[in-house]
Amino acid sequence: MHYGALIAVAVTTGSAVAGGFGIPEVGVRRTAMATIVGRPDDASAIYHNPAGLILQPGLGIYAAFGFALLDVSLDVKPWPGSDALLGMSPTADGYYPTVEPTRAFAVVPMLAVTRELIRDRLVIGGAAYVGNASGAAFEPDGVTRYHMIDGYVVAPQVVASAAYRIAPSLTLGATAGVVHVRVHQRREIWPDSAFIQAAIGSHAELVLDAAGWAPTWTIGLFGQPHPRVTWGATIQGRISAELEGPVTETNDVDAGNPGDTMIGIANMTQLFPWAAFVGVSVDVSPNVEVSGEGRYWLYRQYEKQRIEFTGLLIRELEVDKHYHDSFAVSAGVRIHGLARAPRLELMAGAQFDRSPAPPETVTLDQPTFSHPAVHSGVRYRLGRYRLGASYLHYWYLVPVIDNSTTSPPSNVRGRGTNNIFTISIEATL
Repeated sequence: MHYGALIAVAVTTGSAVAGGFGIPEVGVRRTAMATIVGRPDDASAIYHNPAGLILQPGLGIYAAFGFALLDVSLDVKPWPGSDALLGMSPTADGYYPTVEPTRAFAVVPMLAVTRELIRDRLVIGGAAYVGNASGAAFEPDGVTRYHMIDGYVVAPQVVASAAYRIAPSLTLGATAGVVHVRVHQRREIWPDSAFIQAAIGSHAELVLDAAGWAPTWTIGLFGQPHPRVTWGATIQGRISAELEGPVTETNDVDAGNPGDTMIGIANMTQLFPWAAFVGVSVDVSPNVEVSGEGRYWLYRQYEKQRIEFTGLLIRELEVDKHYHDSFAVSAGVRIHGLARAPRLELMAGAQFDRSPAPPETVTLDQPTFSHPAVHSGVRYRLGRYRLGASYLHYWYLVPVIDNSTTSPPSNVRGRGTNNIFTISIEATL
């Protein structure tokens, strides 16, 4: 029954813009230089590579705030019966007029505290951050009303971390915590049969809110085999967040029972897969550091989205996803310690991120596209404080999709960019 399939699509809401469901652009070092795992020299190491906390002396306080502004435009292709219910016709090129979200943004905040307990041997830390807090909205009477009207996903985490130097050139680190995942979506239900249209109407509305908790953990290594060379490696554990929440369907005025509301409960698992990061940094001169980094997410585990329902006509359903593994590669450079500006650091980098989603399973409420990116930023030290600012720009490689398996089909073409601004302040006490 496709009415159930529409609910299934709704509960997978997420702004999966990088590496799948997460946004790994946490902290100024990462957003300015594109690399951090091989030399995690600020407290955002708690997220990227906890072993790097060994580089944090004394008592440290770190605050960062990232803000992302997405610019996306889409051309949606008609599907059988869509013209009549949308009240519009495609243009000469076979697509409906271009649509853009009325709102599309994300925030990436982080607050961390670190403490060196044993000089140059043991550092502990704690942090609260949001690896994904993003949302978008389209016109409620627009061409995308059956795909999405508005939605968001918020996934804050609270963690504790520690780094211990087990040998002069090797440090082991770990982070453990919890994540709270909350999703929301509002859309209209596509009446893909005369029976469904008679039962719920032409423009019945669906609203879903679901949330759940899950444990998180990360293990990292940091090494310095040579005074000019450092390296790092990280494993992030798989997260299976069990989400539960109400699903509300409200009939349209042309339904058999206009205005009636059906309320049920949805239960599903949101997957954040195993991930591995590795990076190397080299001081090619006293003032220049170059680095490279690779990240890999095991999204092959995400074959299907399974949802169970209570209080609705349908009890259980599965939606094919068939994700493949995702990866990101990046390189960066940092210029620092110049004679004329000894407190200034200049950083730049580049990145390519491959989407895990096959084009035919992409939905407008869960858009994930491959993208190249450029990074830039500065840090400046003022006594015990260090200030940072960065700018990061994505170009989304939106494919032309003409074989969508979703209901209704998400056959689209388009373009998109993302501009991420991050600021930070660090204090060493």
